[in-house]
Amino acid sequence: MLEDGRISWGQLFILMVVFITGLASNLTSDFALVRQDGVIANLLVIPFSIVTFLIIQELQRRHPGQTPYEYGKTILGRWGGILIGIVYMYITIEISMMLPRVFGEFVVTVLTPEIPVEAYTITMVLVGVYVVYAGIEAIARFTQMAFPIYVFILVFINFFLIRQAKIENVFPFFDNPVGEIAYATYLQYVFPMGEVVLFSSILPYVRGKRPKFFSPLLAIVISGFYLAYRVFITVGVLGKETVGISTYPFIQAIRFIKIGEFIERLDLLFLGIYIMITVVEFSLIFYMLVQGVAQMTGIKDRKAITFPLGLLIIGLSQVSISNTLDQTRYMSEVRFLTSPIWMFIIPLLLLVISRIRFGKRNTSGGQQAVVRTDKIQEVNKIQT
Repeated sequence: MLEDGRISWGQLFILMVVFITGLASNLTSDFALVRQDGVIANLLVIPFSIVTFLIIQELQRRHPGQTPYEYGKTILGRWGGILIGIVYMYITIEISMMLPRVFGEFVVTVLTPEIPVEAYTITMVLVGVYVVYAGIEAIARFTQMAFPIYVFILVFINFFLIRQAKIENVFPFFDNPVGEIAYATYLQYVFPMGEVVLFSSILPYVRGKRPKFFSPLLAIVISGFYLAYRVFITVGVLGKETVGISTYPFIQAIRFIKIGEFIERLDLLFLGIYIMITVVEFSLIFYMLVQGVAQMTGIKDRKAITFPLGLLIIGLSQVSISNTLDQTRYMSEVRFLTSPIWMFIIPLLLLVISRIRFGKRNTSGGQQAVVRTDKIQEVNKIQT
């Protein structure tokens, strides 16, 4: 574990809500596939996301202070752990290079078409490099300051969206075949709800006992309900047909808001905080990447590789996708197949093997019975 900083369970709650709801607010897979039944899809996916988090939480309890790159070796041995580490390192590289590109395409499309997308991808990565250089505490504190503004703006905007919505546009539910709703639910698990598994790299840095209110499980539930609500209110404002063909339906719905005869374009208000939240989301995934590369290579100082990895991500982001259509195709054709492997199968396999090898998890004075292998090696060196 290379990070000296620590975060609280309350900060973890905020990080998870922002990570799940940030970029996902403006993606359209649930809208395009099942329209108003996207509400059902976003609610159905919540239990699957909770189960995923419970698995990585149990792994953390059995192997305290270790990330997947470390307890993979503890459970499977050196080569098995290296294989697990390569999988998760590749996933974090993949998400890190795609997120700035998707973000850049979004801003260019809805806000500044005259500015090249590269300007936004490079800026996001450089900001992420700076934040990650400062450590996990800096990321958590910045997010903690931005979160109240994020919530306030969402409440303010949705107050006026509710007045614009027509309830008859939404009903009836289950208007699509069950198979299509199940497929939309699965895609919502692929992104964003199943990505809670990546917080296995953050859990070792959480300190203190877990308060009931700021439970990570509550963060998952709130995020799922928010994503379901965004479908409900957007369909209510735009109608079923419009959301099915709109590139960014939630933003389009916000543009319908007018306050009197003078105040409009509240989408710019939302875009301001949305950009900030998306930068936080990228900083988190880039932090996970830097930690993974450092632990896989044995580099003691993660700061030494932060900037070079940032340059690598800038280069990869330019060739990852060319437009939002590529991103949609990638999610539905590639991530559709690969996500269950690293989101669910690998963590579950690690938990089962850990249970077989080490038995039940016992506690004594609040300390875990499963110990770190590097501690065992240090004790052996002292004895010899």
